[in-house]
Amino acid sequence: MIRLKVKRDRGFVTHVISPFSRVLYFCRMRRTSYTMDGFCILYLLLILLMRSGDVETNPGPNTAESTVSEMEFLKLARDIPPSYYEDVGISLGIPYAQLQAILSEKLKNFKNALMDVFMKWNVMQQPPHSNKRQLLADKLREIDLGDLSDELLNGPPIPNSTGGPSRLLESQTKPPSAESQTKPLSPEMVEQCARDFKFKYRSSLCKIRTDPLNPASTVQFKDMYTNLFLQEEHGTEKRKLDYDDILDLKVNGEFPKRIMVQGEAGAGKTTFCAKIAWDWIEKRHFREFVWVLIVPLREFKQHTIGTIAKSYLAKNNPATISQITEYIRSNPDKIFIAFDGLDEVSGKIMKTESCESQPTDQMQLQPSQPSATSSEACGSLSETGDIELRDILCSDQLASCPVLVTTRPWRAVEVRSDGDLVKLYTFIHVEGFNRENLSVYIHKYFPKNDDKANQLIQFINDNDVLSENMAHYPIYVAMLCLMWKECDEQKLKGIKSLKTFAHIFKEMIAFLKEHYAQKKVKKVGSHPFLAYLKQIDELLKPIAKQALSGLLENTLMYSEDDFQMCPDSKVTACQVGILSQEDRIIADVDTHERNSHVQLPVFFPHKLFQEYMAGVHLAFLYESDRNEFNRLIKRVVMPRKEEFRYLLYFTVSQNKNIATNVMHALLLELYMDRAESGELTDVDFIVDVAFESQDPDAAALLKDSVDSSEGIELNIFTFMYRYPTAHTVAGYAYIGLHVVALCIEVDSGPTMSLDVAEIICSIPSLKEVYLDSALHHCFFETLARKGKEAKVSGQCL
Repeated sequence: MIRLKVKRDRGFVTHVISPFSRVLYFCRMRRTSYTMDGFCILYLLLILLMRSGDVETNPGPNTAESTVSEMEFLKLARDIPPSYYEDVGISLGIPYAQLQAILSEKLKNFKNALMDVFMKWNVMQQPPHSNKRQLLADKLREIDLGDLSDELLNGPPIPNSTGGPSRLLESQTKPPSAESQTKPLSPEMVEQCARDFKFKYRSSLCKIRTDPLNPASTVQFKDMYTNLFLQEEHGTEKRKLDYDDILDLKVNGEFPKRIMVQGEAGAGKTTFCAKIAWDWIEKRHFREFVWVLIVPLREFKQHTIGTIAKSYLAKNNPATISQITEYIRSNPDKIFIAFDGLDEVSGKIMKTESCESQPTDQMQLQPSQPSATSSEACGSLSETGDIELRDILCSDQLASCPVLVTTRPWRAVEVRSDGDLVKLYTFIHVEGFNRENLSVYIHKYFPKNDDKANQLIQFINDNDVLSENMAHYPIYVAMLCLMWKECDEQKLKGIKSLKTFAHIFKEMIAFLKEHYAQKKVKKVGSHPFLAYLKQIDELLKPIAKQALSGLLENTLMYSEDDFQMCPDSKVTACQVGILSQEDRIIADVDTHERNSHVQLPVFFPHKLFQEYMAGVHLAFLYESDRNEFNRLIKRVVMPRKEEFRYLLYFTVSQNKNIATNVMHALLLELYMDRAESGELTDVDFIVDVAFESQDPDAAALLKDSVDSSEGIELNIFTFMYRYPTAHTVAGYAYIGLHVVALCIEVDSGPTMSLDVAEIICSIPSLKEVYLDSALHHCFFETLARKGKEAKVSGQCL
């Protein structure tokens, strides 16, 4: 008697037992008797038949491809937002009451609860020969988790030497290369993707708010867009660049493959990217590119260009991430990519030689998420062939694809300081509005009221502080227009006294709170009105705290769960206008199908508003927890002071005690730097902070602390990576700092001209002045009045 022992290996069962059982079933139906010897002969016969191709070897899905590993379930549990917990559970057939019991049992730990849900679903009976991977992917897509669905369908990880999860029979069922199994996009699908990208931009990116704080105040792009003043770096100088000539830029005869667009906060960098998208849609410029991909870095946690592009497509678009990535990789010269807001993500652009050695250097696109491990950052993309954004920025990938990236100046230093990387980039500066563009914008804001527009233009031109320090920045102009439109004559007096960036934000926040309070209490100035304003201030305290914690972690997008401890505060902040929460539910979804558990992102209308509210919370800590305030200033803010420039501006403006405290910290660092280098550095930065404080004591502290024997040379050239602005010169004039030499080689408007004249006439330490610029007539008027007081020994005018 021969005994046949069948090992029930999953692959063996699929390939052998299934066809064998069919033959046995046939024998039973024919009432055929068989002995064990016949059984063995039949088994050998089946093996021969399968090898000759006469028997189906895979009647159902390959088990290794159809199942989902526990490691994959764990990854899904980590990646799925908590707000999707009920959606996932219900779609998988878990009763709502059971979902709540699981969540309660797991102490409201959504990751663990989701893992429990997946395990329960995994053992639930499914239809015969069902593909669990496909079933789960379909369920995820139904509840708008399409990105995770796509990742799941790419399959479990390939076996690795670290003992991680493996894909059974991988080498037998799939080619080793992900790209080799990707079916290319057809020309029709490429065009369909382009149409989806354009629809995405038309419906979201290419809209401009007339009220920078109200998401509902959007107008058509063409109705409000105003050209920005651009400059191109050319050697050691900057020269004007017309937007229409951008595509005519040449580096050694070719259009540059990497462009960095620098601009201060509120200068119009995001609008610049929207303009690129709009011109591509309207086929005015950029029409030679098949796809233009605009990537707002603050909004994405994914690290890959294919995943981000896929998220822009309509739900019925069948293009996969792998297909999109392969098309980009194969046609780099047909794709234009614009990354907006490099300063709004953490991590370094440059790579170290060993990726594993420095996992903390990975560029994280959503800092609120746990940092990727080195193995994830270096190895996870090989399966899909997708491309990390950092690899694009470094030109390690898509080197021939034109890429533009916007940033605040402090973040550009990383590229400029790398000798190899800086050679790849062409640098452009967004300077905001010039005088002509300012007038155009204001008239567009008041399309039916030329008198009101002209009055505001005249007011800005007459107000040197506004015209020189703020009128260049579109966000400040938009705020001025809003207040000019809404405020009465008494309120306009406050606007006319504006001197600093912090001052305009104070006025704006006060305006927003009072505007909201008037909807609840009609009588302005009454006791109930003032009491309601205090109530608003209390409700906004948790928002200010969240603003600071997010800013320090570079988190600029929030979920509703981030405000679950203070829901009333979130609602009030949105109604006041300090927070925004846009409705992103697709319009054609029936009301009864909308899921109340879907979270919509919460964010500040501009990073400057987050920085201002963070400054408010720092000021609160100064009074409530001085040790924590000092720790944050000295150990967190000061080491990154260029990054937190505006946070410092807004913090020192809160009260004079804070101003002197911060000034002490800045001066201590100044002395330490001087001890190491033997010279004063960063004086301009400290002058800017002191000027924003508008505190005479802080100004006197700075003036007295700088040793008069040192002497400061104030140089304002036509081009430097960072040169003293009108704001800085105003600070020098305000403080009366010890200056021994003044050199100006840049044309000056009314404010700077007046401040330069004041410095010449009022600072006794000044010995030499070199002026090679056009100056406003107020400069000569001031010299005529006060010139006799000047102590300058040598002048060149």
